[in-house]
Amino acid sequence: MSDAAAAPPGAARPLDVCLSFDFDAISLWGAIGQTSPTPVSRGEFGARVAVPRLLALLAEAEVQATFFVPGHTIDTYPELCRRILAEGHEIGHHGYLHEGPVALSEGEERAVLERGLESMERQLDGYRPAGYRSPAWDLSANTTRLLVEYGFEYESSMMAQDFEPYWCRTGDRMPPDRGFEFGPEIALVELPVSWSLDDFVELEYVYAPPLVLPAAKNPREVEARWLADMDFAAEAVPGGVFTMTFHPQVIGRGARIRIVAAMIAHAVALGANLVTTAAAARAWAERAPGPIGSRLQR
Repeated sequence: MSDAAAAPPGAARPLDVCLSFDFDAISLWGAIGQTSPTPVSRGEFGARVAVPRLLALLAEAEVQATFFVPGHTIDTYPELCRRILAEGHEIGHHGYLHEGPVALSEGEERAVLERGLESMERQLDGYRPAGYRSPAWDLSANTTRLLVEYGFEYESSMMAQDFEPYWCRTGDRMPPDRGFEFGPEIALVELPVSWSLDDFVELEYVYAPPLVLPAAKNPREVEARWLADMDFAAEAVPGGVFTMTFHPQVIGRGARIRIVAAMIAHAVALGANLVTTAAAARAWAERAPGPIGSRLQR
């Protein structure tokens, strides 16, 4: 299940299903200023319990996944991150201390990218990531240009499509007195995400004003919605990519982990390819027209 299968001539290409895990661990809570023992312990659970559980589940199912990991997590849990790679999974860049890039200057954002890359270089035997996901699912005006400069192949933080990758742009402008100005497309694949396909907003309680997530929804109801979206992607978007975003400290607690097993089983039943986000991005880029520069949007 590690490689995207080629469709027979004349047949629709199967759906690619990407299980991605934002392994924020303690960094998430540090980024929102919660550094007392209890929030720290919530992040610690992700490394102490959840990631080993998830790795065992993925190994049993023979599925490769992608873990987007902040440099802080790599520096805190280097052996566990090396295990993730050793078991055939991908690691993507996810900031250093889970910093959102929007409020950063270009120099500050560059420093965060380099700090995360340096953590991987030092702790993971020179590993270089292919992909990036913003810790805040938002990008600055400089992000995509910087990602190309640093050699990234894809990023996964935006939402202009639901189940179809597309080329990122740079140089977008939003003047207050006229229509939006679309910048040129660049050679950086976007693997779109959605808040509706994210476990944190559905299942986790957070009280850190002004951030308050009541969550605590019925996991079975959430699972049913996610599986329905997978069905839609398989039926309505031939050759599409279904990207699911999990957080180990959320989905790995108690019976919630069974949702991951259910999604794997459902993808198999649909005949989908279970692949890393890098594999999905590369497969799409190989068959897609290249970036065309500035495009007039109507």
